[in-house]
This record gives sequence, C-alpha cells and structure tokens, in this order.
Amino acid sequence: MDRKELSLKLKQARIEAGLKQEDIAKLMKLPISAISVIENGKRNVDVVELVKFADFYSKPVEWFFYSSVPEDQRRWYDKDGKLAEAVELLRRAPLRYQKSCAYAIIGFLKDSGLMK
Repeated sequence: MDRKELSLKLKQARIEAGLKQEDIAKLMKLPISAISVIENGKRNVDVVELVKFADFYSKPVEWFFYSSVPEDQRRWYDKDGKLAEAVELLRRAPLRYQKSCAYAIIGFLKDSGLMK
C-alpha cells in the first residue's frame, strides 16, 4: 500500500467517524495543517500515529490496509485482526527469531482452541 492509498483510507475513516480535521488534530495534538498534509498523501504516518488514528476512528489497524475484499476470500489468519497482526509482525521479525516466534504463535493457537 502506498502513502496515497493510506491517506484516502484515513480521510474516509475520519468522515465515517463524523470528525472534522480540527477535531482529530486536537485529539492527535497536531496542527490542523498536519492532518491535511497526511490526508493529501504528502506526509508519512508512523505506527504510533496509525494506532491513534485507528483508536479515534474506532477501526482496527488492519482496516487501513485492506480494500473491500470479501471475508470469504481473505486468508484464514486475516479474518482475525489480532492474528493477522501477529503474522505480519512475524514476517517482519529478523530471520533468527522467526522460528521461535512461529512456535509461540502455534502454541497460543493450540492453547486457545483455535487450532488442533
């Protein structure tokens, strides 16, 4: 996903939440111009900011990265937000940690009854 696509999703989420740019600027403790620049795709959003946006807009973080793919066409782990996030973090982990992290995730899934 490029910056422009993310900026469009951020604007859509703000509008769906019924907030104005000045409202979110106050919540984020940023100038209104910063929100405008973000929504126009001229500024990157860091992870901390994205989590805050998601919280203020009452959206899961992964909502910003998916287009309108029907639920039945998504990968099994994408259907659960927390699991999708864990898999994405696993992908980004240094190679030397991926195997032990994968075992931890599998253990969690077995303990929670999500996997047999």
